[in-house]
Amino acid sequence: MDAIQKVREETQAWFAGNLKGDRWIWGICVGMLLSSIVVVYSASVKDAYSLKQGDTEYYLFKHSVLCVLSLLIMYWVHKIPYIKFVYVTRMAVWSSILLLIFAMFFGRSVNEASRWIEIPIIGQRFQPSEWAKVALIAHLSLILARHIKGGWNTRELFMEPLALVGVVCGLIFTSNVSTAIMLAGICFLLMFVGKVPIHYLLFTAMGLVFFAGLAILLNSTQRSGTAQNRITAFLDKDVVVYQSQQSYMAMARGGFYGEGPAKSRQRRFLPEPQKDFIFAVVVEEYGTLGGLTLMLAYLILLYRGLKAIEATKRPFGGLLSAGLTFVVVAQAFSAMAVTVGLVPVTGQTLPFFSQGGTSLLFTGVAMGMILSVSRGEKMDEKKI
Repeated sequence: MDAIQKVREETQAWFAGNLKGDRWIWGICVGMLLSSIVVVYSASVKDAYSLKQGDTEYYLFKHSVLCVLSLLIMYWVHKIPYIKFVYVTRMAVWSSILLLIFAMFFGRSVNEASRWIEIPIIGQRFQPSEWAKVALIAHLSLILARHIKGGWNTRELFMEPLALVGVVCGLIFTSNVSTAIMLAGICFLLMFVGKVPIHYLLFTAMGLVFFAGLAILLNSTQRSGTAQNRITAFLDKDVVVYQSQQSYMAMARGGFYGEGPAKSRQRRFLPEPQKDFIFAVVVEEYGTLGGLTLMLAYLILLYRGLKAIEATKRPFGGLLSAGLTFVVVAQAFSAMAVTVGLVPVTGQTLPFFSQGGTSLLFTGVAMGMILSVSRGEKMDEKKI
């Protein structure tokens, strides 16, 4: 018993000494990643038999490795004092722009959209829009922090925050309409919090809405036709798209307590059950109770991410934590809203839960940065 007690104390001491920042955020992220392994293993049955000749362990092993990598990235990033992110945000956002342009012209096309870049030698795909989300929020936070007390002029506004958001979201829009709209909305919310004059925001928002609507109507981007069809189907109450129909059936079967782990039937019929519609599998197997528990976890994550602002008096830290928290939680509720039919089908994955290497890894980056802010270390650098 003494040996067990000693091991327990040493383990607790290690965690206390190495896992800094908000314990609630750590707990929720680890809990969701561990839970996702079971759900993804169940939901990937269809692909295992159709693509991997029945090798169900392939997706189990792949997702488990990605979960571990995501945690390691969180750990590594959270050890970096958040003030040091200041020195790389500009390079990060410009690299994301170059990668988005490269993907547009030379990327691998999946579902009629060139949103992937094939990494040589290892043969893995990389989605630059995930990197762009983190990079844009980080650099926008820095720009806003430097002008938090006012002093904007028209040239500064259009050269940095407004034009930058327009360019990055515009490039993402060509291949991923829903992600571009969500990211633009969060950026405008962050700019409002950052005290950008409201008339500039309204003028720019009207311009972006006009050009985005025109692009969809004229079918001038890779995914315009898909977006148009999904919006039309959503507005037509007499039509239920196949994805939504299977999703509703899955949730109806789940009831309040669910069918039990790995007992989903609709996973064999749902498109992308381990990615876009994994929330439907969660509700079918774990019931409304499981779905509400997952929603509560994201709401707590939202609260703790915003509460992390209290740990720093620097505007950059507060804006960074708020912006990245909004991105992760907004994507989560967007994916769940699609599953229950509140919004048109978008293709958004559930952060920290859906299968997907790029999304998991860069969500780990985002949460590591939030944890870095929540550490609240006192540094002597000039306030940003």
